[in-house]
Amino acid sequence: MTHLALTFDATPEAASELHRSLAAWLRTDERFRRSIRLVEEPPPPGALGGLATAVELVTAAGPVLSAAVGAFGYWLGQRMTGHPISFTVTLADGSSRSFTADRRDRELVLAELERFVGLGQAGQAEAGTGPGSEPGPDSAPDPASPAVP
Repeated sequence: MTHLALTFDATPEAASELHRSLAAWLRTDERFRRSIRLVEEPPPPGALGGLATAVELVTAAGPVLSAAVGAFGYWLGQRMTGHPISFTVTLADGSSRSFTADRRDRELVLAELERFVGLGQAGQAEAGTGPGSEPGPDSAPDPASPAVP
């Protein structure tokens, strides 16, 4: 079973918005719908809702993880509006790594993320997400792909 938690390094309100946006976008794809969980803290007394503190991916299938990392890369590129986005990925074994990506180095950061979660070239080949099999994050989106809110 693969477990990956993603948190954004921003103000609590901004991070909560990013977590909710990512979770909602990933849930529009049938491959991820059952694997995505939005982690929320309980709301304080008198508040209408708590802040979202993480997006978790729980799956038994490596190809789902590979596809989710690719989808996250696309979503991340759509969210970048002139400022870098920082995030941390925590694996089931407790190991974590922080990343900061901007438009110039997004591809390098995503390659490092794939290495960290253990995908590499073998994971890409297994999932059919390697070079030549699907458009990259800078390509036009597949019409069947979910739209970024």
